[in-house]
Amino acid sequence: MRSSSVAAVASTAVLMTLAGASRGQSTGGFSLDRFEPAPAGDAFFSVPSPAAPGHLAPRAYLGLDFAHRPIHSSGDNPVDLVSSQAFLRLDASLALWDRLLLSIDAPLAVAQGGDDPGIPGVVFTELTAPELGDLRFGARFRVFGEDTEPFQLGLGGYLFAPTGSPAQYTGDPEARGSVQANLGGRIDSAGSTLGFLWSASGGVELGGGSNRPQLFTFGGAAGLLIADDLLQLGAEAYGGAPLGEELLLSSTPVQRDGASVNAELLFGAKLRVLDGLTFGAAVGPGLTSAIGTPPVRAVGMIGWTPLPKPARERAQSATAVAGDKDDDGINDDIDACPDVKGDPSPDRAKDGCPPADRDGDTVLDIDDACPSTPGVRSADATENGCPVDSDDDGFHDGIDACPNVRGTASDDPKKVGCPGDADGDGILDASDACPKAKGPANRDPKQNGCPDDPDGDGIRGAADACPNERGPSDSDPRQNGCPRFVRVNTEEITTSKPVRFVVYGKTRAQTVDPISDEILYEVRDAIQQNPDIELVEVQGHTDDNGSESYNLALSQQRADAVLSWLVAAGVPREKLVAKGYGFEQPLGDNRVKTGRQKNRRVQFVIIKRKGKP
Repeated sequence: MRSSSVAAVASTAVLMTLAGASRGQSTGGFSLDRFEPAPAGDAFFSVPSPAAPGHLAPRAYLGLDFAHRPIHSSGDNPVDLVSSQAFLRLDASLALWDRLLLSIDAPLAVAQGGDDPGIPGVVFTELTAPELGDLRFGARFRVFGEDTEPFQLGLGGYLFAPTGSPAQYTGDPEARGSVQANLGGRIDSAGSTLGFLWSASGGVELGGGSNRPQLFTFGGAAGLLIADDLLQLGAEAYGGAPLGEELLLSSTPVQRDGASVNAELLFGAKLRVLDGLTFGAAVGPGLTSAIGTPPVRAVGMIGWTPLPKPARERAQSATAVAGDKDDDGINDDIDACPDVKGDPSPDRAKDGCPPADRDGDTVLDIDDACPSTPGVRSADATENGCPVDSDDDGFHDGIDACPNVRGTASDDPKKVGCPGDADGDGILDASDACPKAKGPANRDPKQNGCPDDPDGDGIRGAADACPNERGPSDSDPRQNGCPRFVRVNTEEITTSKPVRFVVYGKTRAQTVDPISDEILYEVRDAIQQNPDIELVEVQGHTDDNGSESYNLALSQQRADAVLSWLVAAGVPREKLVAKGYGFEQPLGDNRVKTGRQKNRRVQFVIIKRKGKP
């Protein structure tokens, strides 16, 4: 049969139904709307989930679904026999024991209409509104899986009371019911505010009278949760496949039409605010041309439909019930230090206690300035947990070979902290003008123990870092005998004095001390007077006092402050880069005061010259 003939037969059949209904002669007609909303509280618009979250937890919404041309014909003279149908729905659900969900759907056709095909001798009956639809009662039981887990299984069903009008296509002549199996779940990204939802369902729908065949129903949906469930975006497909072959449109005269698969697609979004106030909208096409499947369907809703708490919140709630006085995530019944926030530990005697005391001196590592060396408590944070330095020479008694006599550093552990002859030239360091360079005795105290002086600046031999350039003496051996404050080497711009910072309050925000301006001006000049220097890394370094993250941030602040100073003084920004290394690159022993002082520094490393990689 040609498509135009088929359309004509379908049009005539529907028309006879409508006309016959007006004369009280027809028992034809059925519930035309193929959109069955998911129970209130479910994530998606049409595809139900297996969840039943909460106990005595009510959820409800007011919704509107609009179908455009749910019965339409094609051919030479197309007619929209049902051009539109809109249902206002009041849906509610109640969750019990985190297992059972009871629901109700009350539909009301608030607008519907169709076109008169204009067939002579047949009176066209206009569709009217408002008209009740079939009340739906539902129950669902969660069989497997917990809420917010990736996989759950639920079983449920609906009972439809015949409260609608078959002649007006808002209900079925008899009661009908359905049973379903529902799958679904939720996946939350670790450390992220994103989540993923999915649902799938399948079942059979039976009863409703002889006007319609039984159905196999199906559906699938997937959605993305954004900003901790604030916004949900998703897509869902649903429909039904008839288990019979025909629909009874009219019994006087008998008119039937072929039943075929209904299938629709929806794209929707939901916005949840105030922990449950939900606004939703969806729109999508019909995927088949079966009776009841519109070319376009639109859905909107507003209601109170909060989702279950995310897994991390549920865990926190469970912890609160079990008792966690110090709020460290470890229940009081297993917390070895229930009144002090601590860390997990495989040792039950330390589980939930503050960070370890590695050196066993009863000063916790978090407060210990010498965390790997036993010491004593001190009001000075820089000395707390460090051994006593009886002679105040910078070497605590734990490593000082001469704890009662001020001394100097030595590579020989037996000489650390002891006075002596570091260069082995027979002249004690106390009177040796060049204690690190061998030289002969001299009546001149300034030359005593010093080797020859090629540049005549009074600093002799290996002690002169710039043997061919006159310069003043300096406590830093790398600068001793070098001109001014700055020296340009192949790989670094070295300074004879450290850059100092002003510390404001407890926040420890770093700013360059004006006392260092003279040094930094010379660094600026060195960069400007050496045009082959293309890129200098301003490095910040610290001692190991404090945590790794704290020192890394502090060193970066210092490097950034010096970079800003140099840029303000005229150094092109593209020639500088700042980087903090924390305590990763120590120059001295962090166990002693002098070593920690050496480690608190700013360096200027040349990382790129013209013509060189």
